[in-house]
Amino acid sequence: MDGMHQHIVEMTQLIHKLEQRVVELEQENKKLKKKITELENKLRAYENPHTPSSRQRFKRNTGGDTASSGKHGGVIGHHGATRQVPEPDEIIPVTMSQCPHCGSLLGDPIDVESRTIEEIPPPPKIKVTRYDLHKYICPGCGCEVTAHHNDCPQIGGLGISLMTKITLLRFQLRGVLRRIQEFLWSHWNFDLSATGVNDVLIRVGTAFQSRYEQLLWKIRSARFVYVDETCVRVLGENWWLWVFRTDTDDVLVVIRKSRGRDVLMEILGESFEGAGVNDGWRVYKWLPVVQRCWAHLLREVDEYKDASEHGRLLSMEMHRKFQRLKEFLGTDPPMRERKQMKETWDKELQKLVDEYIEYLDVRKMVKYIKNDLGCWYTCLLYPGMQPTNNLAEQSIREHVIMEKIIGTFRSIKGSENYQYISSLLATWKLQGRNIVEETENLLRQELCLSRA
Repeated sequence: MDGMHQHIVEMTQLIHKLEQRVVELEQENKKLKKKITELENKLRAYENPHTPSSRQRFKRNTGGDTASSGKHGGVIGHHGATRQVPEPDEIIPVTMSQCPHCGSLLGDPIDVESRTIEEIPPPPKIKVTRYDLHKYICPGCGCEVTAHHNDCPQIGGLGISLMTKITLLRFQLRGVLRRIQEFLWSHWNFDLSATGVNDVLIRVGTAFQSRYEQLLWKIRSARFVYVDETCVRVLGENWWLWVFRTDTDDVLVVIRKSRGRDVLMEILGESFEGAGVNDGWRVYKWLPVVQRCWAHLLREVDEYKDASEHGRLLSMEMHRKFQRLKEFLGTDPPMRERKQMKETWDKELQKLVDEYIEYLDVRKMVKYIKNDLGCWYTCLLYPGMQPTNNLAEQSIREHVIMEKIIGTFRSIKGSENYQYISSLLATWKLQGRNIVEETENLLRQELCLSRA
C-alpha cells in the first residue's frame, strides 16, 4: 500500500506540474497572438488593398505569376538586351616586333584579331567664355538696346550646358545638393557651393514656368486624364503631390497642402468636361465622368478570396470580367459595339451586386462595387483609355523615391520649382523627346534670348 500511495503522490505532482505548464503555454500563446496581430497591423500600413504599387515594400504573389513572384531574372519571353557593336570612330593597329618569350623577331603577322571597345573620353575642362555684348542707341525710338547671344544668359555666370547638367543630376540621378557639388568638383574641378547649386535649380525652374503653364492648359483640354496623389513633406508638414497625365503623355505635377476637390477645381477648371481615371478617392466624384481603377478593385476583392467561399467566387468572377474587358479592348472595336457592351456589362455587374449583397461575409466589398456602378466600364466610351490608373501610378513612382531621398522640401519656393522642372522632364521622357536638347533649347529661349 505504501508503494501505491507513493506512486499516486508522484503522479499527482506530475499532473500538477503539467497543468502549470499548460497554463504557462496558454499565456505565452496569448502573448504571441497579440504580438502577431500588432505586427500584422503594422504590415498592413505598407501592404493593403489601398497601398499603391509605388509604395509597396513587398511584391504580392498572385499565384505563380512570374512578374509578381519576386524571383530574380528576366521575364519569360524577354529577348535580352545584347548591344549591337557600333562602327569604330578610330582604328588603332596593335603590333609587336619581338617574341615576349624568347626575343626572336616576329616578322609579318599571320592574322588580325579585332576587338571593338567603347570608352568615355576624359571630362573636358570647364570652358570659360567672355561675351562682349554691344550696346546701341536706336535712331528710330531712341531706346538703348543690348545684343543677345544664344549661349549667354542675361543673368548669372553659368552657361546653358552646365545648368542643364546640374538639373539632370538633380532630377534624373536624384542627387542631393551636396552630392551634386561634390560631383562637379571631382568630375570637372568646378567649385560651386550647395547654395549655388540650389540657385541654379531655382533659375531653371523659373525658366520652365511659362512652359508649365502651357502644360496646364493641355491638361484642362484633354479628353481624359489619369490622376493620382501621394503625401510629401513641405517644411516638415504633410502636403500632397498630385500627378495629372493625359492620353498624349502630358504630365503635370502639382504640390498643394490640400487633398481635396479644390485642387481638382483649380487644375482642371470648374468647367472641365473630360473624364478622369482614378483610384476611388472620394473627391474624384466631382469629375463629370469617371473610370474607376480595376487594379484597385481586384486588389480589394482578392482580400476576400481566402476568407470565405463567397469571397473566392466573387474574386474569380471579377477577375474573369476584367480579363474579358481587356480582351475586348484589345480588338479596338467600333464605338457602336463599345456602347452595346457597356450597357450589357453594366447590367451584368448590377445583377452580380444584387446577388452577392445578401451575403454578410462579402457585403462590404459588394458595396464598394455598388457605389460606383456605371463607372467601371467608362473606358469603353473613350478609345485609348485604360481601365486602370496604372499610368498615373507609374508617373508618381519617381516622386515617391525622391520624397524618400530628400525627406522634405525646405521651402515652398523649392516645392514650386520642383513642380515646374519635374513636369516638363516627365513629359519629354514619355513623349520620346531628347531631354538634354529640350532643356537646353528652353533655357536658351528663356534665359538668353527673351527680353530681360
